[in-house]
Amino acid sequence: MKKTILLFVVIVFVFGCSGKESLGIDKTPPEKPVLIPHLGDTGDGGNEFAPGTNYYNTSDIELENNGIDATPGVNRMQIQWEHLVDSDIDIIEIYSFSEQDYIEDTLDFAEQIKIVDYSEQTLYDDATAPTNLKLFYFINAIDVDGNSTYSDTVCYRLLDEPILIQPADNLIISNMSEITFEWTEVTNAIQYRLLIFIENEECRTLIWQKTPLDLEDLSVEYLGPYIEPGTTILWRVDAFGLTANDVIIEEKSYNVLSGSESKERELIVQ
Repeated sequence: MKKTILLFVVIVFVFGCSGKESLGIDKTPPEKPVLIPHLGDTGDGGNEFAPGTNYYNTSDIELENNGIDATPGVNRMQIQWEHLVDSDIDIIEIYSFSEQDYIEDTLDFAEQIKIVDYSEQTLYDDATAPTNLKLFYFINAIDVDGNSTYSDTVCYRLLDEPILIQPADNLIISNMSEITFEWTEVTNAIQYRLLIFIENEECRTLIWQKTPLDLEDLSVEYLGPYIEPGTTILWRVDAFGLTANDVIIEEKSYNVLSGSESKERELIVQ
């Protein structure tokens, strides 16, 4: 009788421990993260008579929601991803490499540039991104139990930022028609786009844009709509380079767009 009871206790103990181990550890990897490629640029499809696409205002008026892109004024790369499906993500590993890195070593070409604690964010600014290189990024989402899944790969080539010359930041003016915008030339740029915004607490509105055709005369007179006194406007200049088509990485073809964005300045209309 004692042997029977002892045997029953052992069986219960073994199965009980086995059940706790399988239920206590999540072995399911997270859903694949989706990095957002470069979707376009503010002003696309527009001209001086009708402003084009505006990538602001979708979730945060301070954020240009257009995927991987230059960050205004600081020679940094913005990497964006869609909201992660899993609720137990702990950290995100961010990796980067250049086309040259891949050519020189096709087996060990990616570098982990950052590990970030995940708290529902969908963006990372890479302050280490060099200019004038075809750069590629991917991330690895890791949950609290150590399961992980790698994302797809996105790419972009960062140009040097345009340096704004005039008008000065926070300049107070009475007549916008007297204003001329001017900036410096950017190496490898084939096009520039002047963007002028009005921003309030709820949205950022693109009110005027201009693409000068003469790349040797980087100055633009304001010929946009009337601006009411008491209005503060924001302005910046985007630069664009050639697109590198059919860049092959791991047997996949990529089209690498390129560009940069100047710092933003304010003008106060009185």
